[in-house]
Amino acid sequence: MIAAHRVSHGAPFRSIDQLVVGDQVQFTLPQGTSTYEVTATDVVTPEAIDIITQSHEHTATLFACHPPGSTKFRYVVKLKLVGP
Repeated sequence: MIAAHRVSHGAPFRSIDQLVVGDQVQFTLPQGTSTYEVTATDVVTPEAIDIITQSHEHTATLFACHPPGSTKFRYVVKLKLVGP
């Protein structure tokens, strides 16, 4: 799970709502790069804490406040590992 800002702190997730199913996201760490594919997107309320539920699958979740500049909702992107 990775959360980031859309309009402050460098706005790393400014365009998170432009990700669509099938898009690929890469994470680069000292150990190497992993590629994930977007499997779903959703808009939820801040109380929807089930978005942080972990599984035994190789998945990741990105989320940020939505719409930009508001804390009314969260934009959530679900990912699955597709390659190293």
